[in-house]
Amino acid sequence: MTKKMNFLFVNPRYANPGQLYNFPLGMAYVSASMKAKGFNVCCLNLCHYSEPVDNIIAEWIKNNSIDVLCTGAMSIYWAELSHVLEAAKKAKPDIINVVGGAIITSDPEMAMQNLKIDYGVIGEGEITMVEAAEALSCGKEIGSVKGVVYFDKSHNLVKTGSREAISELDILPLPDYEGFEFGKFLSWMKDSDDLLFTRLDGEPRLVEIIASRGCPFSCTFCYHPLGKKYRKRSLDNVFKEIEYLVKTYKVNLLSLLDELFSENKERIIEFARRIEKYHLRWFAQWRVGNIDEETVKSLKKSGILLVGFGVEAMSNTILKSMKKHTTTSEIENDFKLLLENNICPCGNIILGDPQETEETANESIGWYIKHPEYNINLGFIQAVPDSQDYRYALANSIIKDKLCHVKEKFPLINMSRLSDGEFKKLKTKVYRYEYGRKNYLPARLLSSKCNISNENGKRSYNLEVACPLCGCVSVYKNFKKSTKHPFASILCKNCGKRLKIKTRQAFPEEYSFFSDYLPYLKRMLVYGYLLEFDIFHKAFKQFFQYRERLLKK
Repeated sequence: MTKKMNFLFVNPRYANPGQLYNFPLGMAYVSASMKAKGFNVCCLNLCHYSEPVDNIIAEWIKNNSIDVLCTGAMSIYWAELSHVLEAAKKAKPDIINVVGGAIITSDPEMAMQNLKIDYGVIGEGEITMVEAAEALSCGKEIGSVKGVVYFDKSHNLVKTGSREAISELDILPLPDYEGFEFGKFLSWMKDSDDLLFTRLDGEPRLVEIIASRGCPFSCTFCYHPLGKKYRKRSLDNVFKEIEYLVKTYKVNLLSLLDELFSENKERIIEFARRIEKYHLRWFAQWRVGNIDEETVKSLKKSGILLVGFGVEAMSNTILKSMKKHTTTSEIENDFKLLLENNICPCGNIILGDPQETEETANESIGWYIKHPEYNINLGFIQAVPDSQDYRYALANSIIKDKLCHVKEKFPLINMSRLSDGEFKKLKTKVYRYEYGRKNYLPARLLSSKCNISNENGKRSYNLEVACPLCGCVSVYKNFKKSTKHPFASILCKNCGKRLKIKTRQAFPEEYSFFSDYLPYLKRMLVYGYLLEFDIFHKAFKQFFQYRERLLKK
């Protein structure tokens, strides 16, 4: 007997209204697949609402007669996801909670045992969720659906058979942008300083899309929730989505989230040719060694803004340990090739590999300092479930309680060959460099004019800035001083380089030593000294956890 069930897809509250966050693209794909099959589906994006989570979920469940709540997240958002699940059970004890995403795929047992989940969806969710919904609606045994985990009547954990990766990605409908209020997501971008690209020009309207799934490589710090089998959408299908986004939402910035966008040279060149007519600025992640002169020229003509390389380390010893299958000379060659063609490169260095020593760390940091024109971010490896580094940390008792590790949002751990004391000093150095924007190019401020809004009385500034690298003079209208920091960060509108200007020069009406430099000095003291002591480390951690809970209410 078929029962018409109502499904509610909920995006947890990762941010408060007005703040930037990552649009729930994966959940939007699953929601669209459900709608395409005729299920009654409504969507709630908690990032767009300020009411208490418990209240708003209870209201939506009651007003829409919800039978099944569907949600999901990455493991780092354990607390936010747990809040949604508990609120649903509190509002309606017999509601069915279904969870997907990396939080369930990376460790099904831990998630099922510690969260209020009735059914977990492992891996890609589009087909699995549709089949699970059909089973629930028809009263069929859900054990026949591949890719599901649940507790049986004897409270034994049951994992159904593994589901094959979706080979033909073109069969999937476009993501459910409307359901998760993509228009509202875009509307907050113009007033936000959380994302550097929003300072580029005019009114930024950024969209992230996925043109392929999976990655066959096995970098030790990485986890692939969509599997290792590489699959790609046809370019006709990709440009169907781009056409829709440009016409419907007037997007002007495009980010490709593919783990392996650069896999096929002919595909890249064809993509670059076809995107020209949209006059978009776009950027993508790139594998080192997958670029040459011909490709670079086609990228330049297409209007590309940034090429993000997976650098990770500038020590061949560490690159080998990470299983990157790249070399420092390849990294250098690729960065130089882009700069010679006036395309902006960028990348990340992540310290703390199990083979990291003081010598290898200094190799990477020295290169970072030497090349501000490369737009490199400096940070540390996070032991993400179920990466090889995470498994290494568990096997060597570096992570003693994996549930605490996840709940505490992957606190930094020492997996390296450095002593704990040496590792703490390295952390302090990296924080000082990143907070001081040591790797940003100092720009020349030509003029600063203060504007005062008639609506709210808040100040903004029109800035005229000269780039030290390409010489281009850029004008930034209605630039807002949003952070208490000795430097403001911007992007050159011509070459895309990260620049910094002194706060006291750019915002003279708002500058004071106490508002700009005192917080900086305070942070240096806190992170450089007090956190060396466990009692202060625990106290600060508890304070920030308490502060997060208050902000989410």
